[in-house]
Amino acid sequence: MKTMVTSESEDEQLVRAFQRGDEVAFSIFVQRHQDRVYRVATMWLIDSSLASDALQETLLRSYTGFGRFRFRSQPQTWLLRVCRNVCREFNRLTVRSQPLAPDHEVEDLAGGPDVAEERRRKTTDLRQAISRLPPRQREVVVLRLLEELSVVQTAQVMGCRPGTVKANLHKAMNALRKNSHEL
Repeated sequence: MKTMVTSESEDEQLVRAFQRGDEVAFSIFVQRHQDRVYRVATMWLIDSSLASDALQETLLRSYTGFGRFRFRSQPQTWLLRVCRNVCREFNRLTVRSQPLAPDHEVEDLAGGPDVAEERRRKTTDLRQAISRLPPRQREVVVLRLLEELSVVQTAQVMGCRPGTVKANLHKAMNALRKNSHEL
């Protein structure tokens, strides 16, 4: 837990330095968070090329927006909220009817090809099940379970109450359990 506090305070220091005109501080902040933003965008958009575009748009908006940032939330939480808004805009502008394909190969050198193939299949099945969830439930699963944000942080990103996060997570888990039994 102490590591996270240090990380949060370092993020705040970087944003404050950027607000004072330190461009390098923004670059460091981006380096720390771009992988997470990309992962989240990939899960929300279910398309790696759109996720790359969403990452770039998120970083552009954060560059212009951090000048007005007032520290009412953590910089990382704010960044993920910007990403969420960008992904929602992209989802409104694009129509995707193709099923989710895995972007990254899952390797298991110790288990051999059969184990690696089984893991690939399970990963694909899970990603497809998550992609079929309603948007709010999918957002909760991505933020809470995959990105391991707290309930409060997830609520801040989604702009809702912690109880709403818990309720959506419960519904999502029930839907995922039901889907796993059908497979």
